[in-house]
Amino acid sequence: MNLQARLKALTDLLRPWSELWSRSILQNWPESGAAYPESWLAYAESLDEEGERRLDAGELPGEPPRSLHSLVLELRELTALPWHEGVQPLTTADAQGLNAKKAHEIERVLSLLGPRTKTIRQAVDIGGGMGHLARLCVRTFNWTFHSIDRDAALQEKGRDWLRRARTLPRDKLWFIHASVEDGPRSEIDPLFSGEDRVSIGLHTCGSLALTQLRKSQKAGLILNFGCCYDQMDAERDYPVSRFGKAHALPLTRRALFLATRGRHHKTEAEFTLMKRVYEHRFALDLLLRRKFPALGFVRAGDAPKSLYAGSFAVYARDRLERLRLDVGMTDAELDSFEVSARPETRRIFLCHLLRDRFARPLELVILLDRALLLEELGFQVELLQVFEPRLSPRNIALIASRAD
Repeated sequence: MNLQARLKALTDLLRPWSELWSRSILQNWPESGAAYPESWLAYAESLDEEGERRLDAGELPGEPPRSLHSLVLELRELTALPWHEGVQPLTTADAQGLNAKKAHEIERVLSLLGPRTKTIRQAVDIGGGMGHLARLCVRTFNWTFHSIDRDAALQEKGRDWLRRARTLPRDKLWFIHASVEDGPRSEIDPLFSGEDRVSIGLHTCGSLALTQLRKSQKAGLILNFGCCYDQMDAERDYPVSRFGKAHALPLTRRALFLATRGRHHKTEAEFTLMKRVYEHRFALDLLLRRKFPALGFVRAGDAPKSLYAGSFAVYARDRLERLRLDVGMTDAELDSFEVSARPETRRIFLCHLLRDRFARPLELVILLDRALLLEELGFQVELLQVFEPRLSPRNIALIASRAD
């Protein structure tokens, strides 16, 4: 893959639509809705619930406007990445203590590492927790492995697991209690350096991914999975490559949050719940705007799922009590308001479905920029899809090895 060409094409395509993906819809409503082409909204409003589900899954049922159709097709093409298909099955004993997601990830990471680690003798893992990946790498590859985590209690559970298992040499797996942060750290920095070392970051949140990449500039191999892009510092953490700086997008905090929202295809029940959550939240926002216009946008906070099973009034009462606001309405009046607001709340919902088409492209812009940073440092870089998105949505591996 030509990383520079892919990043330039993607940023050129995204830049004209920055008003859609850089701002929160709800916080800036109704001005935010005016940024969407009317033909797009008319198309979305023509869809039934099954059509909405298909739009949420990235499809364009029926007859979409030409501009939307061509944009989605181009974004789909530019975000397509090859898959790593290999799996190294775990035995029942190996999988003890692992949930389905973790077992799925480790089976694929072991397979991914195998052919790329012929010269690797040592490994370091950021956020290693109890050391499940570490112990299985030691068993599979006979590496000396240092697992770093800031949760001492979790690491002690890992040590206890190893003591009881008695299956690994004690000098092969070491737990290091530390936080991995920017700047010199004499106690851990040497662990990231050496051509016989692999640096692993499985789901490195926010700027932690960049910290790993910077500390691993002298490693023989780097494996990184990014996530939680909304925890990045937009000004400091993007762009980081020279090429990326020449083709930068205005990635706001809202855009970074959107980059975390590339999702698997939802089941009917999952989609129904998501829509119900949105309907209640949007109706509450419209209610508060009318009753308390001076407050502006009010953060209602996350509500328990059980609240969405009942009427809007039940949800609204709970949120209003939390906010210490009294709208002076009966339950019947609250429910009546929600019904009257449905045309507008549906329009807000449809704007979100359209805006979500930019989620995966924004994620890839961030990852391409990181890949180009490593390429500029002399690495050969791959971007591969590794995990099944339904189990692990942030499934793109950045793999960097020393150029021969």
